[in-house]
Amino acid sequence: MTALVIVAPVLIFTVTFMVTQYMTKRTPKAVKRSADVTTFFLILADHFFMIVLFDQSFLLYILLLLFLIGILFVALYAKSQGDINFRKVIRGYWRICFFAFAILYLLLFVTGIVKSILLVF
Repeated sequence: MTALVIVAPVLIFTVTFMVTQYMTKRTPKAVKRSADVTTFFLILADHFFMIVLFDQSFLLYILLLLFLIGILFVALYAKSQGDINFRKVIRGYWRICFFAFAILYLLLFVTGIVKSILLVF
């Protein structure tokens, strides 16, 4: 079950991208839609990845990171735009979370590979 949750973001991103690309014929829209759909699954996968790698839950830290990203993004958006358009803020926040958790996912993936190699030797 854990392995499925960890692999799910890659599968979901790929399927969403292919379906959206086929329906709209527009690659930028397909990438954005895929990122929007995959973000939640990336957050969940990162949580399970950390449990598998470190035998400890970091869910509180993940939630804290989400909260801090939100505060920072809203503050920067309000400072640059003046007026807050909540739809744009939420969409921007969600895509920044996608980017941050995708990087974390890749780092955890590399960490898992290195840890597995070190256990063999």
